[in-house]
Amino acid sequence: MKILEIHIYGFGKLVDFHLTDLGALQVIYGENEAGKSTLMAFIQAVLFGFPSRQQAGHRYEPKTSVAYGGQLVLETEKGGIVTVERVRGKAAGEVTVTFANGKAGGEEALADVLNGLNKPMFQSIYSFNLLGLQEIRKLKGDDISRYLFAAGTVGTDALLSAEQELQKEMDALFKPNGRKPVLNAMLHDLRAREKELNGLKAQNGRYGELKVRQMDLQEKRKKIETELEELRRSLQQNEHLLKMWPHYVERKQTARQLAEMGPVRFPADGIRRLDQLMHERRASAGRLSAVQQQKKELIQKLEGIRPNPLFDEYGVQIQQLLDDWPQFRQWQGETERLEYERESLDCQITHLAAMLNLTEEEAAETPELDLSMAAKEKLRSLVQAYETGSTSRQAYLSQLNELEESIKSVEQQCARLEKDLVSEEAFRALAEKRQQQGKKASLEADLERDRMQLRRLKQLAGAAGKPPFLVFIMAVLFLFAGVWSLVSGQYAFLAVSILALIFSGFYAAGSRNRNPFKKEILEMEREIEEKEKVLQNWKEDGASLIEYEQQKQLRENWKQLILQLEKDEQRARHIRNRLNHMETENRRLLEEIDAFKQTLKLNDRFQPGQLMDAFGLLSDLSQKVVQRARIEEKLERLKSLQSGFARWMEKLWSLLQAGWPLTQEGILELKKALSEHQENKILYQEWKKKLTEMEEQEQLFEMETASIDKEMKKLFSLADAADEEAFRNASLLHETYESLRSKLALMDLQLKAEDLEMLDAVKDEATLKQKHFHLEEKISEMEKALDGISKESAEIGFEIKRLEEGGTFTEKLHQYYSALSDFREEAEEWARLSVAKSLLAKMMERLRETRFPQVLKKAESYMNYLTDGAYRSLHLMEDGQFYVKRRDGMLFSANELSQATAEQLYIALRFSLAEALGQEFPSPIVIDDGFVNFDYNRTEKMARLLKKLSETRQVLLFTCQKHMLHFFENGQVKKLESSPSVGKHYSLE
Repeated sequence: MKILEIHIYGFGKLVDFHLTDLGALQVIYGENEAGKSTLMAFIQAVLFGFPSRQQAGHRYEPKTSVAYGGQLVLETEKGGIVTVERVRGKAAGEVTVTFANGKAGGEEALADVLNGLNKPMFQSIYSFNLLGLQEIRKLKGDDISRYLFAAGTVGTDALLSAEQELQKEMDALFKPNGRKPVLNAMLHDLRAREKELNGLKAQNGRYGELKVRQMDLQEKRKKIETELEELRRSLQQNEHLLKMWPHYVERKQTARQLAEMGPVRFPADGIRRLDQLMHERRASAGRLSAVQQQKKELIQKLEGIRPNPLFDEYGVQIQQLLDDWPQFRQWQGETERLEYERESLDCQITHLAAMLNLTEEEAAETPELDLSMAAKEKLRSLVQAYETGSTSRQAYLSQLNELEESIKSVEQQCARLEKDLVSEEAFRALAEKRQQQGKKASLEADLERDRMQLRRLKQLAGAAGKPPFLVFIMAVLFLFAGVWSLVSGQYAFLAVSILALIFSGFYAAGSRNRNPFKKEILEMEREIEEKEKVLQNWKEDGASLIEYEQQKQLRENWKQLILQLEKDEQRARHIRNRLNHMETENRRLLEEIDAFKQTLKLNDRFQPGQLMDAFGLLSDLSQKVVQRARIEEKLERLKSLQSGFARWMEKLWSLLQAGWPLTQEGILELKKALSEHQENKILYQEWKKKLTEMEEQEQLFEMETASIDKEMKKLFSLADAADEEAFRNASLLHETYESLRSKLALMDLQLKAEDLEMLDAVKDEATLKQKHFHLEEKISEMEKALDGISKESAEIGFEIKRLEEGGTFTEKLHQYYSALSDFREEAEEWARLSVAKSLLAKMMERLRETRFPQVLKKAESYMNYLTDGAYRSLHLMEDGQFYVKRRDGMLFSANELSQATAEQLYIALRFSLAEALGQEFPSPIVIDDGFVNFDYNRTEKMARLLKKLSETRQVLLFTCQKHMLHFFENGQVKKLESSPSVGKHYSLE
C-alpha cells in the first residue's frame, strides 16, 4: 500500500491542506509547529478513525474551520487506486472508500483494503518516533533485551508488560514460601480454623451420628421422590392415552378407506393449469397470423430501395477522394504562395550579390562555402586578434618612448650624485666616529636606568625601616591597659603592661637597624658616580657626525637610482622583444585573413574590419539561395501531386459511370449521390433487420404453439387421461381422495407418533383403565412412606439444632466454611492468572521459534550495514538475554551498548519485522525524527537503508533536522511552512 496524496479539509492547524505526488521514499521537513505531528496523526485518523472524546488521544479539531477530516489517495495491490475519506460523524467518524471502478464502501471496505491491519498494530510495527527510541534509555539490564525481543516479534512490549503484570498479580496472591500474599495468609488462617474445629468435633460425637443419619434419610427421601415422580408421569401418560383412544379408532377407519381407494394420480392445480394453457394457445395462434402478414408487406418495401452496389464496391476510393480534396485545394493555395516567395527571394539574392560584388553564378555557389559557426568564430578570432595586436603595438610603442625618456633622466641624476660622494676610506672613518657616538648614547641610557632603580631601592628601604603597624597598635593597647590597671589598682596586670611596652620599643628599634637594602643602595650609588665621570670626560665631534649622515643619505639615493635604472632598462628590453613578436604575429594574421577572403571568394579590397559584416551578408545570401532551391523543389512536388490527383479523380468518375466535371462542382455532385446512397443503405439495413426480427418472432410463435400443445399432452399424461373430458373426471376423483388424506393428516396432528406407537400396543380400552387403577394404588403407598421419612428427619433436625445452639461449634463451623469459600475464590483467581500467563508464555515461545529467527537474520544484515561492519551478528540466548557480536568476536549484552547503537539495533529489528509482515500487511513505514542520536556516517547509512527499503514499500520520514535533507534528492523532500497552513498545496520540489 502506498499513500499518493493527502487532502486535509480541517485537522488541527491544517485547513484545506494538499500534499501531492508522494513518492516511495518521502521526506517531509518542517520546523517546530510546522504540522508534522498533526500530519502523522491525520494519516492514522483517516485509516483507523478519530479518537472519541473519552479516549486519551488528541482529536485535533480545527479552531479556525468547521470542516473536520479529509481524504487519502492510496495505491493498493488488490483495489488499485483507492480514495479513503473520513469526516465528522458518529464515534470514529464517517468513512467512505471509493475504488477505481466507481464502487464505494464503508468501514468493512476499508478493513478489506487494510487487510485487517488495526491502529495498535500499525503503531507498534510500522510507525515509531523519538519517544519510542528514548524508551531504551530508561530501561536497565534484562529489560533492554526483553524490549528488543518484543520489537522483533510483535513490534511492541505489550505482551511483555502483560506477562509482568500477570506475574505481579500472581505474586500478590500467592508465593510458595511467602507469608504476606493473600492466599498464603488465608491458608495459614484456614489451617488454624480446621485444627480448632476438629477439637470441637471430638467433644460432640453424638452430633456426628445424627448428621450421618440425617444424610441417610435425605438420600432415601430423594430416591422415593424420584420413583414417585416417575409413577406420576406414568399415570399422567395413561390418562392421556385414555383421552386419545376415540381419535385413534377414527383414524384407523379413515386409513382403511384410503387403502381401499388406492393412490389417485392427478397434477396439482390441474384444472386451472389446463384452462390457462388453452387460453395461451388461442392467443399464440393469433399473434402468429399477424406476424406473417407484416412480413409479407415488408418484403415488398425492400425491393423498392435496394442501394447502388458501385458505391459499396468503390466506397473506400470515394471516401479517400473526399478526404483528400481539402488537401488538393491546400496544394493549390500553397503553390501560389511559394511562387510569390520565390520572386521575393530572387530580388533579395540579386541585392546581396551586388553588395558583395558577386556575379549570379558566384551567388548560386555560396551554399558550398564554409559558413559554419566554427568558420565564423575562426574569422572573428582572426580579425579580433589582428585589431587587438594593432592596438597593443601602439600601446607598447608609447610605453617604450616613456621608458627611454625615464632612463635618460635617471642617468643624469646618477652623474650629479657621483660628483658629491667622498671616497670609501673617508666614509669608513666617518662611520667609526658615528659608532663611538652610539656607545655614548648607550651609556647615557644605562645611567638613567640605574638612577631609576636607585630611587626604587630607597623607597623600599624607607618602608622597611619603619616599625610594623601591628607593633604600634599593640603598644597603644598596652599603654591604655597600664593606665586602666593603675586607676583600678590591678598592679599585677600593670607590671605585665609595662613589660610589654618595653618589649615593643626594643622590637621597633631593632627593626630600624636591620634594613636589608642598605648595602645594595651603596653599591648602586658608586656605579652611578663612575658612569657620570666617564660621560663628563667624553669628547664630541659634531661636524663629523653631520657629514656622515649626509654621505649616508647620498649613497642611499644613488643606490635607489641605480636600481630604478636597471629596472627601466629591463622593461625596455622586454617591450622591444614583445614588439618584434607582435610584428611577426601581425604578418601571420594578415596572411591567414587573405587566405580566408579567397576561401569566401571575397574581393581583396575588403579590409579586416569589414570581413565580419561581409561574412554575415554571405550567410544571408547562402540562406536565401538554399531557401529558393527548397521552394523550387516544393513547387515541383506540389505540381506533381496535383496532376496525379486529377488523373485519379477522372478514373473514379469512369468507374462510377458518372459524367461529373473535375472541379468543385463534381465533388458536390459526388457528395450528394453518396448521401442518398447512405440514406437508402441505412433504411435498407433497418428494414432488413426488422424483417429478421419478424422471422424470429414467427419462429418463436410457432415454437410457442408447439410447446403449449406439448404441455397439454404432458398434463393429460399426469392424470392418465386421453382427452379433456377424462382429465376433468379424474379431477373429481382426486378431490375425494385428497379430502380423506387431509382428514387423516389432521388426526395425525392430534395423535403424536409416540402416542400411536403406545396405542398400537394396547388391545382395548379396558386394558388402559386397569393399568390406571394399579398406578394410583402404588402412588398412595409411596406417599405414606415419604411422610414417615419426613417426620423422622424433622426429629433428627431438631436434635442437631439443639446441639448446634449449644454455642461455639456452630459458629466456628460457619466461620470455617466461609473462610474456605473465600480461599477457593482467591485460588480460582490465581489459577486463571496462571493459565493466562502460561498461554502467554507459549505464544511468546512460538514467536521466538517461528517469526523471530527470520526477523533476527534480516536485522543482522541491517545492523551490519548501519554500523559499517562494526557489529556482525545478533544472538538470543536460552535465558532470554540479547547479545551483539562485534567485529573482533566479542559479545556485548544490549545494556552494554551505547545509546545510539542500541537505537540502531532497535530500528534494525523494527525494519526486519515490518519486512517479515510485508506480504500480510503492506503498510507504509512512518518515522518521526528517529535518528537524532546518530553521527554523520551512520545517519548517511540510515538514509541509504531507507532508500533500499522504499524499493518494496513506501517510507515516510518526518524531520525537523535540516542537515538530514542533503542525504536525499530534491524530489524526495517536501518542506512544510511554520505559518498556519491554510489553503496550502505542496508537490515535489
